[in-house]
Amino acid sequence: MKELYLMRHAQTLFNVQGRTQGWSDSPLTQKGIEDALKAGERLRAKQLCFDAFYSSTQERASDTLELLFPNQEYGRLKKVLKK
Repeated sequence: MKELYLMRHAQTLFNVQGRTQGWSDSPLTQKGIEDALKAGERLRAKQLCFDAFYSSTQERASDTLELLFPNQEYGRLKKVLKK
């Protein structure tokens, strides 16, 4: 059986300020960066095998993915269409 892992982006400046981001893109905070690095360590320690990696087109999402899995190729999706 296939498994799908979903993860929200790490903490951003707008998150701290209580602002809605929508399509705006605020940078990750230092805490967000540290949290993403720790999460990446925990995921790698589990030795899970992933077939593919995807991120939204928002920089906060792709920045988080790059911290979780450095040097990993991934696709950036604007939207997912149901078949």
